[in-house]
Amino acid sequence: MAQMDPRLISQIQAEQNRQAARRSGKSGPRLLSDAENNVGNAVTLDPQILPPGVPYTPLKQSNPPRILNLTAESPTGQSTTLVMTAARTSNLSGVAGPITGVVEFGNGTQSTRVEFDIPLGRYVGDFASVSPGTQPEDSGAVLQIPTGVLRAYARYDNAFIQPGLSGFVFGGYPLPAAQLPPGAGPFAPNTGNTTTTPPTPPPSPVFVKAFADYYGRHFSKLYKTEYLYIGSASTPVTFAQTQGVYGIPAFAKSVQVIRQGLNGSVPHMTLTVLDEMAIGAATPFPAFPPIFQEIYDIPVGQYPVIPIAGNNCLIQLQSASLADADKVTCVKLVYEIGF
Repeated sequence: MAQMDPRLISQIQAEQNRQAARRSGKSGPRLLSDAENNVGNAVTLDPQILPPGVPYTPLKQSNPPRILNLTAESPTGQSTTLVMTAARTSNLSGVAGPITGVVEFGNGTQSTRVEFDIPLGRYVGDFASVSPGTQPEDSGAVLQIPTGVLRAYARYDNAFIQPGLSGFVFGGYPLPAAQLPPGAGPFAPNTGNTTTTPPTPPPSPVFVKAFADYYGRHFSKLYKTEYLYIGSASTPVTFAQTQGVYGIPAFAKSVQVIRQGLNGSVPHMTLTVLDEMAIGAATPFPAFPPIFQEIYDIPVGQYPVIPIAGNNCLIQLQSASLADADKVTCVKLVYEIGF
């Protein structure tokens, strides 16, 4: 049997790839060679509704809607700019957000992902509703990535609290060291509350858009907010060291600690950035080897931007003391995401 020419095999494979792309709706080999509704698309994003009596979840909402799904032939991958926006929906009540954008990108058979905030735009109304007859505006996020594959999702994180390295939320079961006073928390960022007067309605759906184009030079910053603890405004708690260790999100460049205490005070906290990989090679191997760590003091009333560099992979956060002045009612981390 005659051996087939390798060049002919390559041509046949390329033609099969083109035919497969056309069957999926693409009109050519490049990333944006696709139908208009695939290059730019929009969805109405519904919040996550928890069962009665469940105050939060440490699990991200499963199966978030995919807004863009673009694939190119590998040699045509290039720098692509993605814009994702969010706006409140008209004539619906309820607090909106937070919204997270999730983007998968890569080339060939491999891809990775990055998550970031999609802030909501301005609107006319009050804290929990849009005035009838008005149109809410978009706000959003822009990122530029080198890719031959682009999949964009939006996730409603209204019920999600970021778990620590252990997989559990600070103050949540089954961590006895973090047991909190009754009614202190933790609670989800935004699930509504029927016990208040007047009741807080469930979260409002959000209208999310995504569209992509080649090249671009943008200078907007990208952020990812992680809510670590949301509690009762009247019951501050000590943010304990043993439950305050968190993984750093992908492509993070810096972090800010945003926290509140009793009556709007800003407590004193300590942040440690860890490189746990380089733990030394003493002989014999020590029971507690040294770990590279950067310890930052977060003074009362200040929100410094702390760099994340090198092999830093973990963050440890704690109240500076057990004193009431250093207790918190809510804590979040705001990371800057960069490429």
